[in-house]
Amino acid sequence: MKVNAWILGMLLLPLTAALAQEGRESSTMFGVSAVSQWDTYLSNERYHGGGLTVASMVSRPTHWMDRRLHVQHLTQGNLALAEPRSDKHKTISGFFHWQVAWQYHFLREKGEEPSGPWQMNAGLGVQTRLGFVYNTLGGNNPTSARAALNIIASGQVRRSFELWHKPFAATLQADVPLTGLMFSPDYGQSYYEIFSLGHYSHNVCVVNPFRAFQANVLLTFDCRLRARTSLRMGYQGQFMQSRANGLKTQDFYHNLLVGFVRHW
Repeated sequence: MKVNAWILGMLLLPLTAALAQEGRESSTMFGVSAVSQWDTYLSNERYHGGGLTVASMVSRPTHWMDRRLHVQHLTQGNLALAEPRSDKHKTISGFFHWQVAWQYHFLREKGEEPSGPWQMNAGLGVQTRLGFVYNTLGGNNPTSARAALNIIASGQVRRSFELWHKPFAATLQADVPLTGLMFSPDYGQSYYEIFSLGHYSHNVCVVNPFRAFQANVLLTFDCRLRARTSLRMGYQGQFMQSRANGLKTQDFYHNLLVGFVRHW
């Protein structure tokens, strides 16, 4: 019961942050994905396919550092279907991504308003990622689980401009884990051995960018439709790979996104 309440609280955190303070920005985006996966726990083959994604991002100023320190919440879910060259079976995968980052806004005067067309933010945050990959071929171990908790570096650059007498904004954001913890079975080890028999074999690993590189890159273009509403279109690249316990994984997502942004 406590676990369910914790999960519900994490999912509602972006909403509660959005209601907490003025000067915030909230976006909801939907998209289609091109997916490439490789997991040597399941197979040595590479899988390619497509999927769907939905993402919610909330950014608001805090009362710290003359309101230049903003807190940003990102919640995202991915579902995908992929297949190898042989086309004889498929993988079904799902991922849940949540992160919170505190970014300092450098090019701002005292308060909330930018001092020019450029905005530059950078800071640190916490990121968690949960997921699974299921192989329809079956076998003794048809499912591979993903779980990671990371400390991340988060940065964003935004440029405001006018086009066709309408205000636009182009934003580039990148999030890269610096260190963290990752779950991984050992080579040949089943989940039954881990969770039922309690055979621990360094299944919780300390990782860094050289052992488990991950990057989240988001490029968006906003067109202001009304005073408080913008249309957002963009591209997101999610690159996740790891090498631990004799196993290698890769999960690459290329997402085309469209959605709306609300300003308060």
